[in-house]
Amino acid sequence: MSFAAARRTLILLHRWIALILTPIFLVIILTGAVLSFRPIVNSGQGPRPEASLDVAALSQLVGAIEKAGQPGGISVIEGGRALQVMAQDPAVAGRWDIASGAHTPAPAGGIDIFRTAEGLHKTLLLGLGLVVEVASFLMLGIMVAGPFLAWLRFRNSLMGWHTAMGWLLLPLTLTSPVTAVMLSIHIGTGSRPELPRTKRPVTISQALAIAGRDLDLNRLAGARRFRGGTVMLQIAPDATGRNGGGFVVTDSGVTPLIGGPSLVKQIHEGTWGGAWSGAINFGISLVLLALTVTGLWSWVRRKARNRVRPVVAGRDILVAHASQTGTAARLAGVVFEGLIAGGEKATLAPIGALKPTEIARFPLVLLVASTTGEGEIPDGARALVRQIKPNNLKGVRFAMLALGDRSYAHFCGGGRRLTAALVAAGAVEALPLREVDGDPSGAFLGWVDTVRGELALNCEIAGLPAVSPPVALTLADRQRLDMPGIGNTQETWQIWLEGAQDIAFRPGDLVRIAAGAGERPRSYSVGSSSRVDPRRIALTVRLHEWTADDGARRLGRVSGFLLHEAEQGVTVEARLDPHPGFNPPADPKWPIVMIAAGSGIAPFPGFIAERRASGRAGPAWLIFGNRHRDGDFLWRDVFEEALADGTLTRMDTAFSRDPDDGARVQDRLRQHATEVFEWLVETKAIVYICGRRAMSEAVLEALAEVLVTEGGLKPEAARAEIGQWVAEGRVRVDTFN
Repeated sequence: MSFAAARRTLILLHRWIALILTPIFLVIILTGAVLSFRPIVNSGQGPRPEASLDVAALSQLVGAIEKAGQPGGISVIEGGRALQVMAQDPAVAGRWDIASGAHTPAPAGGIDIFRTAEGLHKTLLLGLGLVVEVASFLMLGIMVAGPFLAWLRFRNSLMGWHTAMGWLLLPLTLTSPVTAVMLSIHIGTGSRPELPRTKRPVTISQALAIAGRDLDLNRLAGARRFRGGTVMLQIAPDATGRNGGGFVVTDSGVTPLIGGPSLVKQIHEGTWGGAWSGAINFGISLVLLALTVTGLWSWVRRKARNRVRPVVAGRDILVAHASQTGTAARLAGVVFEGLIAGGEKATLAPIGALKPTEIARFPLVLLVASTTGEGEIPDGARALVRQIKPNNLKGVRFAMLALGDRSYAHFCGGGRRLTAALVAAGAVEALPLREVDGDPSGAFLGWVDTVRGELALNCEIAGLPAVSPPVALTLADRQRLDMPGIGNTQETWQIWLEGAQDIAFRPGDLVRIAAGAGERPRSYSVGSSSRVDPRRIALTVRLHEWTADDGARRLGRVSGFLLHEAEQGVTVEARLDPHPGFNPPADPKWPIVMIAAGSGIAPFPGFIAERRASGRAGPAWLIFGNRHRDGDFLWRDVFEEALADGTLTRMDTAFSRDPDDGARVQDRLRQHATEVFEWLVETKAIVYICGRRAMSEAVLEALAEVLVTEGGLKPEAARAEIGQWVAEGRVRVDTFN
């Protein structure tokens, strides 16, 4: 078995043993905390070495008490001035003044807290001592295994504190389960002499009379009925710390218990140092309690992640969107606002964030869907398509507006595939599929008119969402990012475009550039921030090239123009479109994980620049992959500088064609699964994935594997969880082919 497989098995055992035994662990820990107060309370009890106990009065008082009822035990308290009597009979139990014989009964219904706690601690008050012993062994195993399952890293999160406590306080906390295990298997408990026998049972008063002939009872700390009709006396040490201990009294004499409690027992009970050793044991109990509770709560939170917030009940219309770059979401928002303005009851949601049972609550669904890749459904909606089954959506009527571009091979493929999936699940088309080519403005308004007319809905559209106007940008600078001649690199450049006036944009927004009139525009991710420089836009452009059937070298129309044809200073007309689904968090303190391969690194230099400019950048982890470290480590200087100044918290790389590496980004996720899980689940980091679609799918699968190995989910549940995160925006994907 490999180390990784062994570790996964150990994680599962650690988690499920802890979960199953949590009730027993809590009883053991809480009662241990109560019992740790016994040496603290007893430290002020009994006669002091210099005090003189009135033994005659004590014996007379005990004899009188025994006439009223049989005490189970007595303790000398208040420096020898009083007795605390343990008994079932309320006429006997309570405090007795030795000098006057005055009795203060124990509170009605009161219990001996320490004795009850001890019973729970040892046998659960059910005679289950063996269960407690087994639980002690398993608790020890869990605590020893813990440090091997998660390395010590200081993170201000639930599991960060759990791990830190487990690591840093392990030597201290181990004392409790280690000594419990030693006591259960009789290691370090000392010799166990054969106890004396008595011909006839003796009472406590009789035992005092018999022991008084051989022992100095002025230092009596307590007495209790013991095995076989005997009585055990506890004598406090004298001023030299000697001549104390336990003694068993029979009808014929006194036998000392040689050695007294063993060191192991004293450590376990916290009696080796009086009050302050009890306080240490109480602290250990608190740490064990904190570890148990935080571990349980972490599991509860993981289970809660499987629950999706329900959609608003009592609404008639669901307005949903399957959006990749934000256009479909903006159009759906306009429809929703129009319905609300018209007095209709409606709910707005991304379709992928809903479960089939939630969609089925709505008799009518208005859906705007875009297309990504080669006719694919947008990433956020794919989880839903995997979940729906025949008749899941029976009784639901829907109207689909599909966005597309006829210059692509699979026109409106996303909307068509989503329509087919809904119909296969039992939903019925309330209107025929409406397809939009390119600019959706006119077709969108026509579709809304059809919805109003044929479905009899009141929808007051005030206007279309604002469309970014064309902007003139000058090619200000370009610099090659890969090193030709070092391995099989792909020609990639850093390009700076400059506007004549300030422009509002954020990293991850899209610049659409066409090489000429009538040409299909090419979209590039913005890799800079207007918060740093509102006139300069950074792009990462990889040259698209291929060999035609005639053997000639062909270049991509837009990439070839930008990298090989356009002179520096030339002005190009572009459109700058917001892409809120792939912008960095509005709060720069929010943790992020950036995963990219090749030119998919494009938006992330802008992420770094914007977070640095804020002056309060939160945790950021970059995982970047390409072919050769020395040949195409794109934007290397930028990221290494960010790592040095703390804007970037961590960076891992994978170079697939280097002999000493050979890994891909998804391999790094599996390799660092524990840390990935902490970032995803504990710190709630937002994950950004940018690159080719095949890479993004491999990364999503690797993230699901992390939830399996580290979170204990089943593979299908883990994939559904990742799909839900994509739909909710906790995992954001921007892909190209």
